Amino acid sequence: MRKRWLLPVLFVAVMIALQVSGWAQGCSGCRAALEQSEEGQSIAGSFNYGILFLMGIPYAMFGTAGWAFYRAYRKHVLKKAQQE
Repeated sequence: MRKRWLLPVLFVAVMIALQVSGWAQGCSGCRAALEQSEEGQSIAGSFNYGILFLMGIPYAMFGTAGWAFYRAYRKHVLKKAQQE
C-alpha cells in the first residue's frame, strides 16, 4: 500500500519544487517594461499577482477533477466490497 502512494507523492513534491523557481521569475520582460514608466510602477506588483493567479487556475481545475475521479473510484470500490 505504501509503495502505491510513493510515486504520486514524489511526483507532486517535484512539481511543487520546480514551480517555486518560476515564482521569482514572473514575467521579467513584462515587468521591466512596466517599471520603466511611472504609471507602470504602480501596477507592476498587481501584474505579478495576476500571473500567479493565471498559473494557479489549471492546477485548481486538474486538482478538482482528480479529486472527483478519486472520490467516484472510492465509492465504486466500497460499493463493490459491500456486495461481496
